[in-house]
Amino acid sequence: MTPLAFLALAALITLVGVLFIALSGRKRTPWHASIDDFRQRLDALAPPTNDAVRAADSDGPRGEGRTSAGT
Repeated sequence: MTPLAFLALAALITLVGVLFIALSGRKRTPWHASIDDFRQRLDALAPPTNDAVRAADSDGPRGEGRTSAGT
């Protein structure tokens, strides 16, 4: 066996071993798990619904509080 063929065989065995370890050690999740995770994070960042905005707007009378010196 030539040295180049020996090197190619060693590289092939190494590549197969690395692929086996990488694929057997990965976390098994359903294909849509990342989509669900993204949707949950998107919902958490979403602006409040109109009901919540309406309730916050009607908390108290307007016109009270500090004003700037120019007004």
